[in-house]
Amino acid sequence: MTALWIVGIVLFLLLVIFLSRVGAEMVFGEETGVTLRLGPVRVQVLPRKEKAKKPKKEKPPKKKEEKPKKEMPKITGRAILRGLPELWGIAKKGLRMTFRRIRISPMEISAVIGGEDPADTAILYGKLNAAMWTVMPVLTELVQMPDAHIHLEPDLQGGETRVRGKVGISARIWDLTVIGFACGIPLIKWFLRLRKQPQSAAKDTDSLPRKDEKNGKQENQSQRNDGDRHEQGEGDGEQ
Repeated sequence: MTALWIVGIVLFLLLVIFLSRVGAEMVFGEETGVTLRLGPVRVQVLPRKEKAKKPKKEKPPKKKEEKPKKEMPKITGRAILRGLPELWGIAKKGLRMTFRRIRISPMEISAVIGGEDPADTAILYGKLNAAMWTVMPVLTELVQMPDAHIHLEPDLQGGETRVRGKVGISARIWDLTVIGFACGIPLIKWFLRLRKQPQSAAKDTDSLPRKDEKNGKQENQSQRNDGDRHEQGEGDGEQ
């Protein structure tokens, strides 16, 4: 009987945990702030409250042997942009399994797209506008987003790009677990492919000059052979 009580209490606690709602709210622009929420509890992550630092005793520095660090392959911005369609497909697969239980509110973003070249600014504004009208209708079918407001505006006078807004998202722990199982392995594979792209490009660029050097050596050798034959011909003519 005691074992049944223990199993029942454990199952009840797991049910409460999985049905608990967690979320995050981010404010960006002139000031940046991040607040996390677990049920009724709210925790402010950014900006952090400054605490009085206690004076530390200075210790003599210890000499450490510097070990050569392995250079990690850098992920370029172009590689990320190329992989966004695949990432969006993975995200849609996970969101469909939550049956619109994820809530995005508030959703207020205002962006002014600027740049030195007005033509590049206009092209970037057009791409962002097209992406917004492609993603947002699908996103509203996958999640609850009652009060979304996104405003894009181009600045063709050479100004800087400015983005400000407020975005909040909340979900049940059970739904996050489902998304993790549905998207975990595809996301890992996507990230690994993203890391391999710069390496393959670097290998291709490294192999090009080597081929040119080989071709150059072959051309030099052929020119030398032609010159030797020409000299031999002149020697035969003199005889």
